[in-house]
Amino acid sequence: MDNKARARLIHLLISKSMAEALLISAVAVGFYFATTNQNLRGVLDNADRTWVTGWAVDEGHPGSRVEVQLFVDDAFAVAGTANQYRPDVHEAKRADDDWHGFALRMPTLHPGDHVARVYAVHPNGNGTRRTLQLIGKPFNFRVE
Repeated sequence: MDNKARARLIHLLISKSMAEALLISAVAVGFYFATTNQNLRGVLDNADRTWVTGWAVDEGHPGSRVEVQLFVDDAFAVAGTANQYRPDVHEAKRADDDWHGFALRMPTLHPGDHVARVYAVHPNGNGTRRTLQLIGKPFNFRVE
């Protein structure tokens, strides 16, 4: 194989690799938009040995209530709905009303460090699939 043919083969392989990378990127972006709700907002305000509190709202449907799930140390703990009184969320123009807070009862935990995460439940497609989307940031806390 002469140098010209070798150079052409290298260019062809590089072009093929770039096309594959673009295709994979397009599929990943499409999957991301198909499985997430860009309008979900929320904050995990506090977590202690008894309660986890915060708020969640779907800004695409600000009058609806968001289903939430609490995970402690990567294990499911409890499900609930963000439907408790939180006037600060309404005052901040995040929702149409004052009822987007949540207070989820913490399961019994052993003493030590723990991590609480709250996820919004997001139905996809025709509602046959449900995706969990993290609300706010994980909250680290200690039980004495």
